This record gives sequence, C-alpha cells and structure tokens, in this order.
Amino acid sequence: MDTALVLARLNNFEGRIPYMYRCTGGEVTVGIGHAIPTADDAVKLSWMLGSRPATPDEVRADYARIAATPKGQVASAYAPLTTCRMPNGAIDTLVAGDIAIFTGKLAARLPNWNRYPECVQAALFDMGFNLGVDGLLKFHKMLAACDAADWKTTAAECHREGIGDDRNNQTAALILQALK
Repeated sequence: MDTALVLARLNNFEGRIPYMYRCTGGEVTVGIGHAIPTADDAVKLSWMLGSRPATPDEVRADYARIAATPKGQVASAYAPLTTCRMPNGAIDTLVAGDIAIFTGKLAARLPNWNRYPECVQAALFDMGFNLGVDGLLKFHKMLAACDAADWKTTAAECHREGIGDDRNNQTAALILQALK
C-alpha cells in the first residue's frame, strides 16, 4: 500500500490536531485520528505545555475536560479547553504506528487485501480508518466487487453516509484509478 498517499489523505480529511478533542464518534482523539481510550493512555503519549513536557496530572486534567464535553463540535472548539499540545514529530510517530497497525487489521480481515491494487487499498484504508474495520465490512456489495476486480461497482458502492461529498468522491476516484 502507498503509505504516502494514505498519510496525505488522512492529513487532509482527518486533520492534524495537536490537542485532545472528541471525534464525531465521541472518542477522545489527538493527532491524525488517534483515539485515546483512557486518561492513562493519554499520559503515555508525548505532550508539551509551552516549552516543557506536560506532567501526568496536566495530561489527565485535559483528558477529563475533553471527555466531559459534549461530542459533535468541530475540533477547534476543544482547543481552549486544553493546555497540553502534541509536537508534530510525536504526531508523525503516532500516525505511522496507526497506519501499520490498521493495515495489519485490514489484511487480517480482508482475505484478498494483498491482491487489490494500491489505489484500492488506499481507498479501503480511508474507509476503514474512518468507519472502523467492522464498519467497512458492512459494505458487502463493495467488497464483493473488490474481490471480483470490478472497480466501477466498487467505486459506485463506496459512498459513506455522514461523510462529505468531497471525501466520498475522492475515494471513488481513487478506486477508479485501478481501471488505468
């Protein structure tokens, strides 16, 4: 899979957020769509408060404020609620690990993963990262079309509800590159 393409798409559609926020699913999140299940998980990450490393108590306080805030806001609405920031290098390391882990999950659940063209893998990665692997697996017609190398049907079936037209259209266009 073309990880540079995947990373560019994640940066574009997920954003690069250096503070904790709640994603549309309600999870406390940071960086490029990295979910943080608990305050203890947050403490394990690299955080700065100004020019110094944040203390575990400062990280836990930020986590608690974000977790208590209603979901459904744009990420920028959470910025004033936090003091800890994640440096770009730490975000890069986090997303590289997330891409590797998530690619492994996709390969384990999609038996023909390694046979799909790289552009199709990148599109499925985007969908799976956005929806979760179980959410991606609900696209039965699309996945059957993938296995049959029917890229037109795959592209026609990749539309996600609640996702912007731009992201859906770019995902379909990425799949259609397999026709070339």
